[in-house]
Amino acid sequence: MKKRLIGLGTVVSGAIASASASAADPSAVTTALNSAVSTGQTNYGLVVVGLIAMGAIGFGLKSILGAMRT
Repeated sequence: MKKRLIGLGTVVSGAIASASASAADPSAVTTALNSAVSTGQTNYGLVVVGLIAMGAIGFGLKSILGAMRT
């Protein structure tokens, strides 16, 4: 069991080393991450605005229908 864990640790550390070596241009990665974060924030903002608008429309329709019943 101990030999297997040592072998697994060697494989994992080798994979991490090769992954860090393959990231040749960190500025491209940083640019891609910043772009993804910006897009996510824009999408989140649109969802929040949409939910607020739907709530306002629902409240308004309920108020109008309630006023028409009396």
